[in-house]
Amino acid sequence: MFLTGTGGTAAWADRETGWSELAGREGFALALPEALPPDPAKPPTFLTNPPRWNDGSPTPSHPPVADDVRFLLAVIDDAVARFGADRARVFLTGFSNGAGMAFRLAAEAAERIAAIAPVAGYCWVENPRPARPIPTLYTVGTADLLIPLRGGDVRLPWSSRLVRRPPVNATLERWAEGLGCDLVPTLRSDDGSVRVEHYPGPVVFDAVTVAGLGHHWPGGRGQLNPRIAGPPSAAVNATAMIWEFFRAAGERAGETA
Repeated sequence: MFLTGTGGTAAWADRETGWSELAGREGFALALPEALPPDPAKPPTFLTNPPRWNDGSPTPSHPPVADDVRFLLAVIDDAVARFGADRARVFLTGFSNGAGMAFRLAAEAAERIAAIAPVAGYCWVENPRPARPIPTLYTVGTADLLIPLRGGDVRLPWSSRLVRRPPVNATLERWAEGLGCDLVPTLRSDDGSVRVEHYPGPVVFDAVTVAGLGHHWPGGRGQLNPRIAGPPSAAVNATAMIWEFFRAAGERAGETA
């Protein structure tokens, strides 16, 4: 299941990421649910009525009130009922606000999710304590204008407001603690363009940092305006990388079942 960012649609996200093309080649089921806009009675638009997941983030203007945890669990149940999806191999990825929702769903319904792969987003759950450790692959870029690696002031495109963002490391440490992993990562690899760090613990928790990548899906089409998001990058194909991570997590789950 892929969760798009604020203002995104399933069609836009699929063009950007290529998930349905990969699903067709690899033979896995894919769900691309959409969030509700602040005013569901009006058509969703990127700037004035942007669909947004209720990921627990501070949103002074137009806070989402939908029970998106319940909704996404219903999407999973529907996939199982209609298409015979394997309940033990439900994988969740998301971009930006969708990444935040992936963290929240994993924190609140860990028994339903086999692994997560948030991209360019925060965990807004104050004290995440998943019922079980969940394999996690996190990815972010060094030139992200909306999720700055070291935190700072960010001007949101939806309201032109300046908001203070925390450093990404704060999310990673909080999530590592919730999983029972070490808070200080070890270096897996670093070739100058892609750095991979590993948080030792009961499950795999890796963080991938892509040099020069803005607020885009890594290896995607770079559809977001670079003035808002920063530059795209093809140094990593996140769709292929995440699928390999999920496939390995599924094999490990089968071995321990």
